[in-house]
Amino acid sequence: MESLLRLVTKRILTLSLAGALALSVTTTASFSANANEAEPSSEIAEDEVIPEGDAGNEGIGEIGGDGDNERQLRIAIETAHAFGSEDSRDLKGFKPSLYRGKWFMPAKEERRRCIAKREAHHNYRAVSAGGLYRGTYQFSNALARGASWMMQAEVKKEMGDAGVDLVQELRTKPMNQWNRYWQDRAFWTIWANGRGSHHWRGGSRSC
Repeated sequence: MESLLRLVTKRILTLSLAGALALSVTTTASFSANANEAEPSSEIAEDEVIPEGDAGNEGIGEIGGDGDNERQLRIAIETAHAFGSEDSRDLKGFKPSLYRGKWFMPAKEERRRCIAKREAHHNYRAVSAGGLYRGTYQFSNALARGASWMMQAEVKKEMGDAGVDLVQELRTKPMNQWNRYWQDRAFWTIWANGRGSHHWRGGSRSC
């Protein structure tokens, strides 16, 4: 496990530089999301429970044993995705969620797949016809900004200040310019163990 962690860490250093550059030159091309008959609800209700991030998780190295090694490996892999891995820069087509942290729900992966197909045919660059909703999950700008704030505490704990810088940069961009990892992470954060599922009400086309 230790050798694997060193290999992943080395890979991160290579990907981080390339990824940071990729984030700064992300294409601004717009694609119409023609799969939306009913636009998703895009505001956070005043009484909605907002995830508090990963505050309950111990820091790296404080747990010990295999569980800690697995968590370190997950964070190392996700850090590579956050800074722009090859997988995270691939913005078309379905892939398993790149985010696997606290809010990820393996049992709901098929539901996520259905939502992403319905909303934008798995096109992470998608923009709705009216321009109000963006990305494969069709977030409004307000919901995307809210998701970035909700993710920040957890990201800081996992990726440090460099991760926070990335999250702050996301707030300056429409979601269709976020890479696949950040869009997946935002989806699961807003999904919030099902409490946020109403954002993707689909009427007769509900997933």
